[in-house]
Amino acid sequence: MLLQLYVLNGPNRGEVFRLSQGTNYVGRSMDNEIRIEDRTVSRKHLRIFRDNDKCFITDLKSRNGTFYRGSFITPGATVEVAQGFPIALGMAVVCIGESCADEIMPFPELLGLVTESKREGKSGSERRRKPNQKRMEFVLKLADVFRENLSIRETQEKILRHILHFLKRIDRASFVLMEPGTPETRMVTSRSKRSHGDPSVAYCRDVIIQVVKTRRPLVVSDVETEEPSKLVDTLKVLKILSVMCVPLIYRSEILGAIYVDSLERPYGFRRDDLLLFMDLSQRVAIALENIRMVSELSSIADSLTSDD
Repeated sequence: MLLQLYVLNGPNRGEVFRLSQGTNYVGRSMDNEIRIEDRTVSRKHLRIFRDNDKCFITDLKSRNGTFYRGSFITPGATVEVAQGFPIALGMAVVCIGESCADEIMPFPELLGLVTESKREGKSGSERRRKPNQKRMEFVLKLADVFRENLSIRETQEKILRHILHFLKRIDRASFVLMEPGTPETRMVTSRSKRSHGDPSVAYCRDVIIQVVKTRRPLVVSDVETEEPSKLVDTLKVLKILSVMCVPLIYRSEILGAIYVDSLERPYGFRRDDLLLFMDLSQRVAIALENIRMVSELSSIADSLTSDD
């Protein structure tokens, strides 16, 4: 039986690796069977053990961890993975199984190609056409924003408008940018679909602090089914039913986070929305850093001109 691993984002997006029976190593170094050229992936990040059509993964004490089905895998622990579910290695995302090819479909403009699933019949294609077209439109809209050469604030505001338009179950969305090397907030840009209580409280600060500190995504699908914790208690007090937050990281420097939540119903997002946001966070981090550099160069140029 042919079983393959698909890379869904990052520098290796669209690459497909065949999984051999037995042990397959995944990481950034050349001696892995599956090489992922992403700075957030450790040199030896993950071990995948294939036993016919079953796969088991073990995080090899990686620096940025392995995220699967809503939580991080304990380093050294072995977990059986289901085909078709995303696995995040640092900020890179992979998936095992033929159905994962469909996850690449929404990003043709970024891939530079259009992948066509060979296995699906007419009924399967019809079922997926609408969500795929919607996600494709979302990504294309974001690509347009990045090409507009706007300020950081304007870029964030446009992205948030698109997030709230395309992800219907999300009520609020925010960018929270941090001062480099400090826990201090530098800039907050937020949007809401409607008025929700105090407009100055647009996000849960405890969520942002945890994501910035751990440099890892945080997902709470339903506060009522989560294990009790200080963070869950805080979310309940703020009447937040579900939340998703991913870090903005550029060349190992934490820039801030993208935050979305739902106040009116749990499960404000689907599992593949996390894939989308992890990919988005990488592109936004690069775009924001480029905007900052252009702004600084412009200021230097203006200063030199005024001195003359």
